Amino acid sequence: MRLKEFIVKALVAFAFYIDSNTRYKKIKGFFRRLMNDDDYTPKKFFDFFMLFLVITSVGILLYDIKHDLNPWVEEFDFYVVTFIFAIEYLIRLWVYNDTHKIIIEEYEESTFLEREFSLKNVIKKAFLKKWEYIKSPFAIIDFLANLPGFRSLRILRIFVIFRLFKILRYTRSINTFIEVLASKKFELTILLLAVGFVTFIGGAVIYVFEAHINPKIETIFDAIYWSLITISTVGYGDITPVTQEGKVLTMFLIVVGIGFISFSTSIIASAFTEKLNELKADRVLRKIKHMEDVYLICGYSNEAEILAERFKKDNIDFVVVDMDEDRVEKSNHKGYITLKGDITQKTFLQVLDFSKISKIFVLTNNDISNSFIVLSVKAYSKGAEIIALANDERNVSKIKKAGANHVVVPSTVTALLTAEYIGNPITFEVIDAILTERRNAIIDEIIVIKDSILDGKLVGEIDFDKYKIILFGVLKRNESPLLNETLQIEKGHFYFNPPFDLKLEEGDILVVMGYSVSVNYFKYQIEKSSI
Repeated sequence: MRLKEFIVKALVAFAFYIDSNTRYKKIKGFFRRLMNDDDYTPKKFFDFFMLFLVITSVGILLYDIKHDLNPWVEEFDFYVVTFIFAIEYLIRLWVYNDTHKIIIEEYEESTFLEREFSLKNVIKKAFLKKWEYIKSPFAIIDFLANLPGFRSLRILRIFVIFRLFKILRYTRSINTFIEVLASKKFELTILLLAVGFVTFIGGAVIYVFEAHINPKIETIFDAIYWSLITISTVGYGDITPVTQEGKVLTMFLIVVGIGFISFSTSIIASAFTEKLNELKADRVLRKIKHMEDVYLICGYSNEAEILAERFKKDNIDFVVVDMDEDRVEKSNHKGYITLKGDITQKTFLQVLDFSKISKIFVLTNNDISNSFIVLSVKAYSKGAEIIALANDERNVSKIKKAGANHVVVPSTVTALLTAEYIGNPITFEVIDAILTERRNAIIDEIIVIKDSILDGKLVGEIDFDKYKIILFGVLKRNESPLLNETLQIEKGHFYFNPPFDLKLEEGDILVVMGYSVSVNYFKYQIEKSSI
């Protein structure tokens, strides 16, 4: 009993030590990602290395069938290739689950229920969990792939085929093809049964007609072999019917075989068509993971199309999401990163990496849909700014209550611009030219960075003429006691044409106008001076 208690205490203490050891977790996490995470960069190099070993080892084993190998080649295959395959198998077995958590779980349960710690239950659970991996198809392939390395038992060389199967682990395209076939498992099973049934019937009939007449059909196996070759429309010609009945059966099997081939082709084609959208979505999600500061456009409306063109021109990373096939195709045609899906569905939201998304634009043509989208993305947005469209001004407050930071009403903006055009056509033309950058002039925002050439300076001390830009106004978080006239907006207080004695502080935003090259150069100087 004392020995058992000692073993239990040592086991529990070791389990808690492992659970709290950050270095162990880091090492195991690295190997877990190396084995299983397709988006992990080191795994790509690991897969390439393993593919090289698989192809090399198979080449060595095939060459060894009829040739004598150099001793160092045999040693390389056994001591290097087989050893690496064995280590890989053990690492995959190790990272499959955390055995120490089973021990901790049993300890906490036995303590809470005031019962004896069951070492038997721990061993059983740990074994069953590992056995779950050992009996998986890929684990069986990995295990059998090690056997050809033992050349002293030549019978084990037949398992060289399992080394070829290991390629499936390291090639995503082949795995995708298998997944596509697996999605049509029922249809393919029915087709296989039908082919098997017709093949057997055809073989039995030809055997009855020609077993004693045709010298090439001596056994039922010969007959079934002929039937399968005929149905597949391969027709080697090594066995041919000699009776009228056999020739009629041949014609019938050829027609049926063409039907089977057409049916199988349609099944595989439909499977790939159904999988295509999923493959495209996976590719887009992988792209998002490698981006920083992404904008999400929900709904590819006319307004979204204009916005996307501007983002593309400004080299801003963005993703378009829409449910409509035509709009998705239109967005794809323009070269935009596009996802087809329902942004209001939880399963769709969970696959998006919202940690990379800084702004969300909800731009469908339906206010109800916009409200629902805003509600859905708000829970996942992680502080991202949400800008929504309201087609009816009466719905602005509702969309804001749903969680939108800003709501734009196109009809109101259009009415104001129309009024401006009627009253001041020249002013309207200038504003239109700036907004559309027809004259390469832009209106932009410049943030005052800490310790930059703007931080702590008075407006009058900055030579805007030197940079060939015009200052429209300054946005400050707090109201300045120097000025009475101010435009209070959500982000602070905006001062039009500020006086020269207005002091700029970190976080202030300057609204300026100028040629794009001038504005960008001014931004560069600000960032450079803050370093």
